[in-house]
Amino acid sequence: MLGYLFKRNVFVRLDDYFRWRLKLSYDIGPFVPLELVLLRAYMRVGGRPARIVANVGMRDGIVWSKGFSVFIETYAHDIPVFFGGTLGSYTLIAETRSVPRFDFYGSKWISAQLRLHPDYMMGHPGGCEICVEGWAKFTPYADSLVVHRLMQLDLSCLTRWHPCLNQSDIMPAAWTQYLAESPRVDELRDQLACTPSIIEMLGRDSANMVTAEILGYHESMDEWGSQHVGTRIRVLERLKGAADWKVGETREVSDLSGIGGDSTRLPPGTQLVFFGGWGPLSISGMRIDPGYACPVLPANETNLRLVRSGIAQDYTANDQAE
Repeated sequence: MLGYLFKRNVFVRLDDYFRWRLKLSYDIGPFVPLELVLLRAYMRVGGRPARIVANVGMRDGIVWSKGFSVFIETYAHDIPVFFGGTLGSYTLIAETRSVPRFDFYGSKWISAQLRLHPDYMMGHPGGCEICVEGWAKFTPYADSLVVHRLMQLDLSCLTRWHPCLNQSDIMPAAWTQYLAESPRVDELRDQLACTPSIIEMLGRDSANMVTAEILGYHESMDEWGSQHVGTRIRVLERLKGAADWKVGETREVSDLSGIGGDSTRLPPGTQLVFFGGWGPLSISGMRIDPGYACPVLPANETNLRLVRSGIAQDYTANDQAE
């Protein structure tokens, strides 16, 4: 039923017909509001317009991904955050699925939650004003018992008389853990510790990674009188993604001085691991400091071994290289 409501259904088509037949000039005719009235009445007597989506991903005959999503139209009294304390309808969404990596965007750091459990995360979006959503994501390397717990969704929300209202109702096991861990995650954001696992996760979760050698610097001044320092680098190896970066080519990147707590410029000849998150590199750029007290990533044997170990866990890495 939920899918029907979002299509050009009979109510919309009736409005279109009478608009054309009677040569009327309204945007929304009487039948669409009638549809909303009938929908509210249906929900008040216990109806739950809903949609369930399940998927399985195969690679070379092996299941590498699976997911389950539930969308339920619901309503509640006295939710001032959303509806000013009046009766309001909204979409309750629960999603649990496997992912090849946990994307970070642009130059943002990887999530502190992954320091507690590097193979799964739970959370909610920050910008949905007409829905309440919770999600759980996990890699194929997560423990099977953890995956079973994260995929427990309460489907009685589809039929119960009193509607489910929030994440705790629709995904109780995952959301109980999320709420219990939240104070600890907040503490970890302020506890800087550069560990091998951070570097390994960086290899898995970065969309773009290369090694490059610093060739030199040049200074310039913009029209407002601000000084900028460009860094010339030579690309040594493309580790992951970064399709436009060619081995052996010379590129100019933004000023690297001051990154990672080092206020001095790195000397020419320094070889580093450059990485970037999801999104066009022309906008987000590459960086050299992973945060968590890791100043820079020299392209040495130890760091490259950890990075490559992480890349191997991202089963889409070969797809990006093609």
